Amino acid sequence: LYKLIISGIADYPFLITLISFILFFCEARLINYIVDKNEIMYTTSYLPALVYIVLMSLQPEMFLLHPIVIANLFMLFALHKLMQTYRKETAYSQAFSTGFFISLSVLFYIPSVVFILLLWIGLIIIRPFIWREWVISFIGLMLPWIYLVFYYFWDGKLDGLEYDALYYALIAPGKSFDALVFSYAEYLQMGVLLLCLLVSAGRFLRDLSKSTVRSRSNILLLLNFFIFAFVSIFFSPEYSIAYLSFLSIPFSIFFTSFLLFAKKEWLTEILFLLLIISVFVNQFFK
Repeated sequence: LYKLIISGIADYPFLITLISFILFFCEARLINYIVDKNEIMYTTSYLPALVYIVLMSLQPEMFLLHPIVIANLFMLFALHKLMQTYRKETAYSQAFSTGFFISLSVLFYIPSVVFILLLWIGLIIIRPFIWREWVISFIGLMLPWIYLVFYYFWDGKLDGLEYDALYYALIAPGKSFDALVFSYAEYLQMGVLLLCLLVSAGRFLRDLSKSTVRSRSNILLLLNFFIFAFVSIFFSPEYSIAYLSFLSIPFSIFFTSFLLFAKKEWLTEILFLLLIISVFVNQFFK
């Protein structure tokens, strides 16, 4: 679906950037909504949205309507629906919607397929085992692909689907860690992100030990999302930092928790300033 969209607007670079910005903004607001509605943090703040926009701005590719930008929107919908299953007597609708949104994400960016496991891990973390919910979630996953396979079959292009879904996305030629070369700007960026990750990890562990049952379940779900986001790069068309942008969703929440509740205010200001500087350096001096 990404190729279908980008082929229609490829000659309009301003429109591509504008759509990317609108998606950034909508996803940032959606992260704020998820944090507020699902008791992930005990305060209301627009900081998660701001941190998400900064993180998504680290790589210039994101402003060219990268497929992960679109996939992130559906992953956020899926995360919210999955978190909403907490303490519901039946969660058939939420289970179906979560599977459906993950499947739509896969249609735009094939490596999102790793998050199918997140759906079932989330059901284990948040819900008691109800076999109907697992079956219904599987139906939600399959439905968009049933329509897609039928379309390719009807149009006589079923072999093309195999190429798009398997070869191009998962077995792309020239995909090798030997060809992975970073610029100085990217080394700066990775250093800042690693530092932010280390300081956020301590806050994450404290939040996990002191949080309510619902908050703890959602934090564990985000931790699993973080792990699968990292794994997804091994299924990406090439090895690049840009393909780790899935990490922006859980990382924006974890880092926000550190920024809001850290006792050393000067440290939070320095880290956020370094993050902003790394954006400008990577955008203009890469």
